[in-house]
Amino acid sequence: MIKFFRHIRLRLLTQASSDKVRQRMIKENRFSRYMLYAIGEIVLVVIGILIALQINTWNNARVDNERAQDYIEKLKLQLDGNIRTVDVEIVKIESWYKITLSLLPIIGTDTTANIDEKIDSLIMANCHDYHLNLDMNTITEGRENGNMALISSDSIRQSIYQVARVNERVKERERITNEDLNTLFTPYLNRNYNYRNLVSKRYADERIGVSKTYSGDNYKMLKDQEFENHIASRMEYNVGMLREYRHVRTVLKNAVEML
Repeated sequence: MIKFFRHIRLRLLTQASSDKVRQRMIKENRFSRYMLYAIGEIVLVVIGILIALQINTWNNARVDNERAQDYIEKLKLQLDGNIRTVDVEIVKIESWYKITLSLLPIIGTDTTANIDEKIDSLIMANCHDYHLNLDMNTITEGRENGNMALISSDSIRQSIYQVARVNERVKERERITNEDLNTLFTPYLNRNYNYRNLVSKRYADERIGVSKTYSGDNYKMLKDQEFENHIASRMEYNVGMLREYRHVRTVLKNAVEML
């Protein structure tokens, strides 16, 4: 009888142990499935984020590309306009240079034929200042608002930077040339030449009349070495500025071709 009860007790204990093992396995199986589900959810979220980031990157790239193309079109318009400006100035300087070249030989001679007209022409060809005044607004704005950086080509960006550099160089050369005119040549003319007589000829219909205070003689300047030096210096400045403007035109043309 005692053995019988022991046998039943042993079976109950064995069954209880098996149930615990079974419950533990069930719990462990559910946890594994939960972990797999959670990992799957995380992977999906990560993939979604990566896809969203990629779409955003593509969209930003498209917007930047459109901005870059719009900026390039504006650059073309500005550069083309600057080329036209330089062309006009080059024609002027070439004209002034030819006048000076043709009349410089009369200095130091005894010629008196049409001397006043010749002196007037010689002075007019050398009594002007230089202000190319290139339009740099688009380039300046592009550097400030980041549009310049959107241009993917390094060579294009460098060509635009080159335009900015030569513009600064030309402005400095213009400053030096204009300073010579204002501090040396113009004061000399104020002492030895009468502008009213020149104006009265240019605007004869206005009946301005000749000066009543000027008692000088234009012919005397032809014998003045200082006048000769001023004209020679101005002619040299003309040649230098003509060379600078032609270089500017070349740089502008290269930039347009790069675009």
